[in-house]
Amino acid sequence: MLENWLKPLPLVNLWSNHSYPWQLGSKTAFHADGFELPSWHSFPLALITCDSAGMTEMRNALYSFKCFHDDFDFLDLGVLRKSNDSFALPLFEEIFNAGVFPILVTNDSSLNKSFMQALHNVYSSLHLTTIDDRFRCFPFQSASEFPYLDSFLSSEGETSEGGHIIGVQSHLVPSEGFTYCDEKGVSLHRLGQAKQNLKDLEPSIRHADICILEMSALKHTDFPCQIPKSPSGFFLEEICQLSRYAGLSDTLKGFSISGFDFSSSSNQIDSQALAQIVWYFLDGFNNKKGDFPVNFDGMMEYLVEVKEHQEILTFWKSNRSGRWWVQIEKANASDEKINLRLIPVSYQDYLDACEGELSTRVLKALVKYS
Repeated sequence: MLENWLKPLPLVNLWSNHSYPWQLGSKTAFHADGFELPSWHSFPLALITCDSAGMTEMRNALYSFKCFHDDFDFLDLGVLRKSNDSFALPLFEEIFNAGVFPILVTNDSSLNKSFMQALHNVYSSLHLTTIDDRFRCFPFQSASEFPYLDSFLSSEGETSEGGHIIGVQSHLVPSEGFTYCDEKGVSLHRLGQAKQNLKDLEPSIRHADICILEMSALKHTDFPCQIPKSPSGFFLEEICQLSRYAGLSDTLKGFSISGFDFSSSSNQIDSQALAQIVWYFLDGFNNKKGDFPVNFDGMMEYLVEVKEHQEILTFWKSNRSGRWWVQIEKANASDEKINLRLIPVSYQDYLDACEGELSTRVLKALVKYS
């Protein structure tokens, strides 16, 4: 069925010929020309790319990198036959319905609209995190800048959980855009603040159902093939760290990397940069702690009285990963039951609460979910 949407990889470029057992290519299953599509439902995650320049070089780099443990199952599904929303939407829906985690690498940022819509069609709510230098929503961005967030945020009856945009550059977002984000429950993390404490961004990624990385979030010197081009942004090493945070998330269901153009360049360094970002995501995925608490076994409870806000907050720390959550309680008027929601926070958020100060992240969670 997936063959309707995906082209197999040519045998001449089959990366299983990376013969060293420590290389990722030797442990990867491929949708290859002349062979039946592997039983894709059984794989926990799969790679899909656009059919554009640079993807062969990206795979050459990725599959030459170090592999993970022996039972790490990874499938390369090949390339999209077409890059448009209406064509790709049913493909993404089928993959999400099967419980397979897709990694999408595409030069066309507009595909993110169908990527998000497919996940939203499968699940009742959607929490989004993007790593981007701007807020891509009409009318705050032009059509040439792929404002794929507009339908996600403005649809009637939308059940969006809001989200985060990490790496926003203030000169690229009008004041009305910041106001609109506040109204929609979307937190904008400015580039300067984000770079000061990269680790503090982890809870914002951990909470997401879908994560989109726009390559314009990087400095142009670290990724010259980005579109649009940006003189300022994250370093590649920082993006790889954020990508690893995404892989570690227990709630994330899809990861997209978009916004580049190799057609005017044969820059193999940029292809290797894409491969590194994918590899660090896989490294995080391979090291999941599985501590998103469906119960509180292996969790330490900390009660913090915040007198100024007349709150007693419950924080939870995982003994497995050292990650933190804050517990938000909401009374259900219809049956008088208490609904509990755990919001990812940082250790610094906990320390601030102990000092009687609530961070912006905790305050927003209390307003949104109490």
